[in-house]
Amino acid sequence: MNIFSFTTHFGREEDCRIHFKEQRDKIGVVCKCGHKEHFWIKSIWSYECKKCRKRISLKSGTIMQNSNLSFLIWYKTMFLMSVTKKG
Repeated sequence: MNIFSFTTHFGREEDCRIHFKEQRDKIGVVCKCGHKEHFWIKSIWSYECKKCRKRISLKSGTIMQNSNLSFLIWYKTMFLMSVTKKG
């Protein structure tokens, strides 16, 4: 993938969020209480545990967890790190 195709696929924040959610859903989300079933609340981009009702953000449990950076910035950074020789 080059920078042009990357920008076509991931040029907006929402594109990155949707892709990240799809990938996260494949792996599965586990609440701190250990429950694996949850609801998706699109208006706030979070999961909610069906058992304890705790909300789990999309970034929760990832390297992005305590970051205020957008998904777009994270995606661009990961792309550049993976395609540069010194990355």
